[in-house]
Amino acid sequence: MSKEHPIKVIYDVSVLGQGHLHKRARTGIFRVVESIAENLATSKECDLLFCVSQYLHLLDASLDYLETNPKLSEIALLHSSFTRLFYKRSIDAYNMLELQIQANESGNAVADKNVFNHLKNNLENILKITGGYVSPVDSDNLEAADIFHSPYDEIPAAAQQVNKLQKFLTIYDLIPVLYPQFLLSEQIPLLYKKTLASISQKDWVICISHSTKNDLCNYLNIDPARVFVTHLAAEPSIFYPCTDAETIAATCSKYGIRDAAYILSLGTLEPRKNIDHVIRCFARLIQEQNIKDLYLVLVGTPGWKYDKIMEEVSQKSWLKDRIIFTGYVPESDLAALYSGALTFVYPSFYEGFGLPPLEAMQCGVPVIASNTSSLPEVVGDAGITIDPKDASGLCQSMLEIYNRPLLREKMSLKSLERAKLFSWERCTRETIAAYRTALA
Repeated sequence: MSKEHPIKVIYDVSVLGQGHLHKRARTGIFRVVESIAENLATSKECDLLFCVSQYLHLLDASLDYLETNPKLSEIALLHSSFTRLFYKRSIDAYNMLELQIQANESGNAVADKNVFNHLKNNLENILKITGGYVSPVDSDNLEAADIFHSPYDEIPAAAQQVNKLQKFLTIYDLIPVLYPQFLLSEQIPLLYKKTLASISQKDWVICISHSTKNDLCNYLNIDPARVFVTHLAAEPSIFYPCTDAETIAATCSKYGIRDAAYILSLGTLEPRKNIDHVIRCFARLIQEQNIKDLYLVLVGTPGWKYDKIMEEVSQKSWLKDRIIFTGYVPESDLAALYSGALTFVYPSFYEGFGLPPLEAMQCGVPVIASNTSSLPEVVGDAGITIDPKDASGLCQSMLEIYNRPLLREKMSLKSLERAKLFSWERCTRETIAAYRTALA
């Protein structure tokens, strides 16, 4: 295909619909899908269309989301008129049954109430079945496209049935199959294996790091030539060096951070993020060095085994006054929190990419991260990388940054330079290049 002809791309935006329904679902993957969609939408090389490939209940949510995003509102969301009409009528019938049940409960019409409940249960089952297995995308739309790209969910059967269509699936990490001990639900590895099983030998894969690509190729025995790496980026309008001292002070005050130096860590508070290790090392550091003016700020919502993290704090009563749990922090406050930190610490055991260290670097913050999985690809020589189990190494690194202002300044400049290597524009260019390779 020559470059004069735009590539006809169908891009699955189910993740955006999910994030529109549940604001807390607007995690890193939501930002990735949104950013790439926005950049594909502005590219002259692509004739872009959106779809929700598998989950009917996300159709309306995705349409509503697109209306709220001026960068994407002009892009059509493909859907089968029949399946959408069927689903909407079913939802209307479901809601009507709910109202009837409520009316009958107030009138004590037990027999009618039982009938309505029976109908309601049957309808619920129908919606679950159709919502999971009926494709909202017409086969004609798939036939007319060059590329089908699912940035999260499995490649749907409807797309697999179109031979000329080149299918792409984005893989972020292999945690569910390589490290299931880091997951709460035993069902997640099973669902993930189903996603991986949707990749045929004729399909293409985009990975967000070379580490993830290596893991995938080793696990699936897939041809490495069919797997592309497109590094992610941190949104510059959200993550930037905040130089306004008043803004930093006001934001810190909002989350109970005193007017003192603090070490920052960000992520869901769960075992994979190794937060209990950060707490132990911080406690050891301030005790051994008798440091009175340093705090640890942990940003993130509680995950599974959160109690293990809290045990580290409760075992040392004096420590609770030196550690601040902010809970969820909106994106609008992150630049100030990052920028105000002495250093950012991220000793995660495994990451498919590791956006938080990049976000910190883009804010000009010195970074200490694990030397495992994809994190060295992100941090490079701009930060300090150590074994996630090395307590002495982490304590020493935090102490050096605390004691040496010139080191902090040097690392801050290197962070900013390193962060320039990553951008959504570059990620999108590499994505389109992968499309063209598939079509060549």
